[in-house]
Amino acid sequence: MNSYLVYRASFYLMLTIATTALCADTNTDDRGGWLLPPLVAAAGLLAFFTVDRKPVWSLPRGLANFLGACSLGLLYVEYKLDDTQFVRYLGHWLIALQLVKYFLPKSAEDDWFLFLVGLMQVLIGAVINVGDQVGFWLFLWAMLAVWVLGQFFLQREARRFLSNGASKRHAPLEPLRKDPYRGLFDWAYATATLRVLALTMALGFFFFLLLPRQVGATRTRAGQSTTKHLTGFDEEVALGQLGEILENDSPVMTIEFSDSDKNPLRPPPEPLWRGVTLNNYDSGRWRRQTSRAMRTFPTYRALSPSRRAVIRQVIKLEPNDSFTLFGIRPFLEVTAARSLPPSLNALDGTVFRQDSRGAYDYEVITDSDSNAPQNGEDVPSAMRIREVLLALSPELKTKLRSLALPLVEKIPGDGAEGAKARSKALESYLRESGGFTYSLEMKSIDPTLDPVLDFLVNRKEGHCEYYASALALLLRSIDIPSRMVNGFKGGDWNQISDAMTVRQKHAHSWVEAYLGENEARQPIWITLDPTPSAEREKSIAQVGGMASNFRTVTDLLRYIWVFYILGYDSNRQGKLLYEPIGMLAREIRIGSIRVWRWVSATFTMLFQFRSIQSFISVKGFVVTFLVLVLTAALAKLLSWLVKKVIAWWRGGVKDGAGMTAGILFYRRLAQLLAEYDLERSPAETQNEFAHRAFRFLSGQGTRTQEVAGLPQKIVDAFYQVRFGDRDLPPETLEELEACLDALQAKLGDPVAK
Repeated sequence: MNSYLVYRASFYLMLTIATTALCADTNTDDRGGWLLPPLVAAAGLLAFFTVDRKPVWSLPRGLANFLGACSLGLLYVEYKLDDTQFVRYLGHWLIALQLVKYFLPKSAEDDWFLFLVGLMQVLIGAVINVGDQVGFWLFLWAMLAVWVLGQFFLQREARRFLSNGASKRHAPLEPLRKDPYRGLFDWAYATATLRVLALTMALGFFFFLLLPRQVGATRTRAGQSTTKHLTGFDEEVALGQLGEILENDSPVMTIEFSDSDKNPLRPPPEPLWRGVTLNNYDSGRWRRQTSRAMRTFPTYRALSPSRRAVIRQVIKLEPNDSFTLFGIRPFLEVTAARSLPPSLNALDGTVFRQDSRGAYDYEVITDSDSNAPQNGEDVPSAMRIREVLLALSPELKTKLRSLALPLVEKIPGDGAEGAKARSKALESYLRESGGFTYSLEMKSIDPTLDPVLDFLVNRKEGHCEYYASALALLLRSIDIPSRMVNGFKGGDWNQISDAMTVRQKHAHSWVEAYLGENEARQPIWITLDPTPSAEREKSIAQVGGMASNFRTVTDLLRYIWVFYILGYDSNRQGKLLYEPIGMLAREIRIGSIRVWRWVSATFTMLFQFRSIQSFISVKGFVVTFLVLVLTAALAKLLSWLVKKVIAWWRGGVKDGAGMTAGILFYRRLAQLLAEYDLERSPAETQNEFAHRAFRFLSGQGTRTQEVAGLPQKIVDAFYQVRFGDRDLPPETLEELEACLDALQAKLGDPVAK
């Protein structure tokens, strides 16, 4: 296996991985970015079999300079098409320069340039991407980078050695006529390389853990380069539109749960992650609240007793273009480590962030009582109830009322209790009657009818958006104010990391019905979910394909990446590192105090004698023995230290004459064999060189066979001097000199040659 070809192939693989790290996040609007990694891989393969073997096949220098200048034009065109993704397009420009450089002869300086180009791609990818795969590609690139740098050093030093140290600054790194590292890639080399890689990564991880972190550091990404669109969370949502997101397996957020004391907590079963509220319905379209009364959340401590049962959610929201924040209702507090805190829309209970760009980290504190009212939300006025929460066209209301009344007319009671019972009856009709089925297929039976009416009368199959819309409008038809909510339901719970990953396929719609206000003048809303849960769960399980079989592992890796790499702030550093170290230090201090007290008590007991007579006893003998042993040990230690100080003061001992001569004899041997075209390669030990010289001299005839064993004898003596730190005696030196004279005579004899 040729070492140069291994180096060059590894180099191209490393650069391909760097490009993949840049383009790994497929959830962005990077047009055609997924084509770049295979393009770079194909270009590397082509360069490997052409210009790297025969430099004459390289691009003309003038053409290469022209292509490099054209790459600036491509950067300008991409920037003009979308100026929000300049950083990503800068990475594309680096890839263009890299491809041009592939097809030129490469010196050591050119390889350094390509390595730095790959490093810049990795750094850009780490900044703009936060998807599942980014961490994996970064780790793989780091491992390959350490390997490639080692191979680069070997190739460069071999050429320096073979050129006797002459520096050829711009000479290309071409395959040598004779590989200087034949037999390099064996098991010993592989294990040594793995140890170096493991040590390098361990040191890097160690410094990463110890580096002081900013308080409340979050994953901040500027620009729209990392955002993705969440269908169904726009200002206006058409019926059926949510079906696009239900077939997408991309993650939306990752959540950690804890109680009021911040102890880990399992989430409630199938939690509803409340998102956007949709109030206005018109011919198959829902619209959000047009006006907003924004309020900041009061602090949780000022709101509730300290021991109130709550559910804390630390949420890492992936980049999206929506202002909506998600959490389990009712919210007690929503905070974020940003200058602009989240706000509550007091009209509809939706939580918003001020900036929709980039990833967003925030914390939600939820009342464990799901029936508690939402603090900060206004009681809807009579006008809003009439014009928004009960709004329905007369024709549609009449038709829907004819469907709803037979289901609820026998339910007694007025007021909030009666409205709640009728709401539950309609919910049960859609979810449990068996007359409706769950489906992601969107088809219309009668286009002349309103889509919701067509669903209830003709189709009777659809996804959660249709079920929620049908229930909301049925409630309005019998004069129960209602609104539809789009959010997420459930998620993938990972028992190893104790965290939940919510994906786009978990998107869900449900209904909130208004029952009036309580004694504290707070609105009473009940949550109704009319979608058949079993069929929905079966549909969700089918999304994701083979990847869902490895969800535990991939979610664990993603959790580590999001929470402990991207989200590794001072709080997590303290929890993971400094708090355990502090506890260990306290335990050590307490233990040392106990040991010192025990030693003090033992010392007092041993050395406390009432009189001289009491010293003549077993106790006195033990004390005397211990004192003498300790004195002898201290005297020995003091003697050793004195010798070391004296040796340091006098300086290092010069090599003896025998040691110096032994090294000089080996050098003379190397010069003699070099004149006979025998030279030791950089990857060959002196012992291996002696074996090769023996085989060579043995095959040159009877005259050189007599001295074939002399190189091994010289090398053995060299090993004693060089690695055994031994000084050769005079008789051995005379014998070695005689051996070298004999070898020189045989090699210098024309007959022998």
